[in-house]
Amino acid sequence: MEVLWSAYPDDISHKDCIQPVGRACQMERMIRIMNIFSMEYLSILLRLVAAMVLGGLVGLERAGKSHDAGLRTHILVCIGSAAVMVLSECLVRQYNINAEIMRMGAQVISGIGFLGVGTIIVSGDKVKGLTTAAGLWTTACVGLVVGAGYYAIAITVVALMLFAMLCLRPLTLYIYRRSSMTTIGMEVTEGFSMLDFLDYIKDMEIHVESVNISDKTGERLYKIQLELNAKKSIVEKELFDLIKKVDNIKEISVL
Repeated sequence: MEVLWSAYPDDISHKDCIQPVGRACQMERMIRIMNIFSMEYLSILLRLVAAMVLGGLVGLERAGKSHDAGLRTHILVCIGSAAVMVLSECLVRQYNINAEIMRMGAQVISGIGFLGVGTIIVSGDKVKGLTTAAGLWTTACVGLVVGAGYYAIAITVVALMLFAMLCLRPLTLYIYRRSSMTTIGMEVTEGFSMLDFLDYIKDMEIHVESVNISDKTGERLYKIQLELNAKKSIVEKELFDLIKKVDNIKEISVL
């Protein structure tokens, strides 16, 4: 693998940079910088873009079902993982050493995960900060790449990160708005039959993805949280009207 704009050229000594051969030294360095446009760099660029696309495909499926870790989160994690793998290969090929050099970098990647946890906020069934945590982790990966002197790779990763976080935000919001997933909360009395309710909404082509049932302290009421997957043609008001027809349901709300 060719050296891609490395900060540590191993075949140009400081003695070579002393006049009168200074111009030749500068030309050699310019040639090294031009290597960022070489086929080897294009191969790395292809890997990073492929990671963004493939991670995005998984993220699209998750976002389509209103999961908290959606499009941008999956893209950032996939790009960061690809960047670390590319860095490992570059170091091994350039310096002809084993992968032991990456042990310290691996500790950085593991340790930054604990910092990322602090950016995640859980409120009820909603989770916020996943994209921030993924961005923080990927930024740590970029730091490793920069520390190794592979500036072209680092710049490429940051460019893809910014594209994912800024340019794909409108697409993410659109997907969530178009999602057929709806989370509702219900308060029901003791006479409520969960089996009959599930049969009823199944006939309406509404599928239950998850159910969470808990007692309401001090009252003969049960709190039920449902994650429903309805047809696109069924709007929220129609969904509520269908559910309200079931006996022993005291209250319905969107979560």
